[in-house]
Amino acid sequence: MTRTLTCTTLPIRNDEIEHVIDKDLSRVLSLACQVVWSQSCEQMRIMVPAYFDPSSNSQAWSSLNSAATTLPNRVVAIANPSNGPGSAAQSSYQNVITALQRQTGLVIGYVSTNYSNRASNLVQDDVDTWYRFYPTINGIFFDEVANTDGEQPYYQSLYNYVKSKNSSSLVVNNPGAPTLETYLFYNGSRVADVICIFESGVGGLSMTQSSWTSKYSRYNFYALFYNVTDVNVSSFDYGDVIDRAYQQNVGWVYVTNDNLPNPWDTIASYFSGEVDYIKNDNQC
Repeated sequence: MTRTLTCTTLPIRNDEIEHVIDKDLSRVLSLACQVVWSQSCEQMRIMVPAYFDPSSNSQAWSSLNSAATTLPNRVVAIANPSNGPGSAAQSSYQNVITALQRQTGLVIGYVSTNYSNRASNLVQDDVDTWYRFYPTINGIFFDEVANTDGEQPYYQSLYNYVKSKNSSSLVVNNPGAPTLETYLFYNGSRVADVICIFESGVGGLSMTQSSWTSKYSRYNFYALFYNVTDVNVSSFDYGDVIDRAYQQNVGWVYVTNDNLPNPWDTIASYFSGEVDYIKNDNQC
């Protein structure tokens, strides 16, 4: 499969520029909108729902470290010990968090919001726990996020709460479907740094962004594809859906052959190939 990328400069709003700073490594990873890339080309990045225990699946976490070496500053893992931070800190998680950060990767913590039906104080408790158990955590992944009008204040409050923990934290919201522009900016202020606008095991090649997204950097948008074969069967494979995501102004992606009931409980069998595909096909 061959492809040619045409890179264009997207309009950048001053308040879109968010930076994640790893003080231990004295580096700056620009996320959501990155001026240096907006001036030329925005390369695809990987964000992996790493819902696998490092004690029993250390190889999967090692694969993430290798990916971060191959794609410097372009890999994020979503840690999820127990549908959230769990009831006690685990040294195995602190070890993999530290290891991935040393390779220029980031790790963010999973928190469910139950489509805004979960009391915000309980959500904040989970956020508190993540930062207490794992002080170097790089942000929060809010799952089961509403995408209908009216819940923006709920999510904006959570966004601000995470930022109060660490202003450089990355906040990712996951409705897993198209959403309203006001779930990115509401009343002139951020609601999320990144929104997952697709999460499905079907329809990957027909995934289409809402028209409003074209005015923003692709790093505001994330897509998750599961049940995707690693060979060219039924006319597509993981490379094709990565291409589709890129064409639809998506800057964060993860593709796996894993499937329901939990497509994120192990790393994709072709993960190293996926990483190489992104490295070799999204060059400027």
